[in-house]
Amino acid sequence: MDCRILRQLTLKADGHLSCDDSNGYYIHVGDVANKPGWSIRQVFGGAIYEHIRRSFQDGRVPWPGKCETCDCFSPHDQPVDTLESRVRIMVEPTLDCRLACPSCKRRQELGRRRSDDHLSPELLGNLIRSCVRSDIAVDEVHYLGWGEPLLHPNFRDLVETVRALSPGTIQEVTTTGNADFRASLGGTYIDRVVVSCDGVRQEEYQKYRINGSLEEALRFMRDAKLHGHPDTFVEWKYILFDGNDHPDDLIRAQVLADEFGLDSLLFIVTNSKTRSLRYTNDTMAEIPIRSRRTKISPAAAMMIGSRVSGHLDPARSQLGDRENASLYIDECRVTRGNMLTVSGWSLGADGSYVDEVELIAGSHRQVTQTHDLRHDVAAARSNAQGARCGFLFRVPLGGQSMPDALALTVRLRNHTQDFSAAVQWPAAG
Repeated sequence: MDCRILRQLTLKADGHLSCDDSNGYYIHVGDVANKPGWSIRQVFGGAIYEHIRRSFQDGRVPWPGKCETCDCFSPHDQPVDTLESRVRIMVEPTLDCRLACPSCKRRQELGRRRSDDHLSPELLGNLIRSCVRSDIAVDEVHYLGWGEPLLHPNFRDLVETVRALSPGTIQEVTTTGNADFRASLGGTYIDRVVVSCDGVRQEEYQKYRINGSLEEALRFMRDAKLHGHPDTFVEWKYILFDGNDHPDDLIRAQVLADEFGLDSLLFIVTNSKTRSLRYTNDTMAEIPIRSRRTKISPAAAMMIGSRVSGHLDPARSQLGDRENASLYIDECRVTRGNMLTVSGWSLGADGSYVDEVELIAGSHRQVTQTHDLRHDVAAARSNAQGARCGFLFRVPLGGQSMPDALALTVRLRNHTQDFSAAVQWPAAG
């Protein structure tokens, strides 16, 4: 069994390190301290992490009754522990928020806490500095939590602190967008901005984002592309609930996303109490797609378990190193809900990052960018610009059969390069 707690830290605004999933949010695994001699190695080598590792190795959950219901828990996988060499960090900048989303535990947390509602940039800096001194690469820092990250009074300082101490770290923020972009982020480069905005009509939007303003969220996304750094990836995340899932609304969202010039619009199919009844794990392929930037994904808990894995036939495929670019596929599988998942990596022939990768599988067409970290590729390719060369496609097949052929196109600057993959699937039964 495995869990991303072996690869990822979660830092609360008060300096506590906790389990990542909401089920285990009150399980503390350590603390970050502003005192001489403190080291992250004390946490990773301490009694709590020893208990976590031994439990997984013995086939037991570390916290019975919690782990079994966790979205991050993989009961059938082998543990993958990277904490000796690299880590991803989830950061809760603040508990402040103007919204009152029904499933949010912010009010519970306010009742339990603590002395500080805002994370100190010095405390975050101490954690990053300790990782760097311990030769632990910080792959990503993702700002989110039970509060609205952009309400931290010194959010820019958090971003700049990480960049100064670990320039190669990818930084991402997930926000409701109920903020002024130029006042909160303008002039500060951040790699990814994900805006949680569930609807295109205020009356439906506010059913979940209580006290939220749809107009403000839409303005934030527009301004992020107009006034933000040109290299910042901006994604609109739209969770499908019962009420905001009318086909006309979903088409309208795609029109707006294209109008704003967003890099991605992601529709999330969930299994929550207020989930969409129109689009489920079995019917998500019926979501009307009008923009090539639009993607669909089930919630994390709905993707556990692979239904079947495909085998690439090298004799009938055109992959690898070609004139203008390289592209390799590592995995092709179909998960629950008949979701085709294709992952791999791509670089230009000179090792540079590519602009985008397009996948055609039967009647489905999808475009993505290479944002996943592939340190193995960067280590093996001496001319690689960096590790951000991995891609991931999730294509809902619906009632269609598993495709036996994939067509991929890589675009970079003034060039394109075509690739193809022949896929063999296990015989039914």
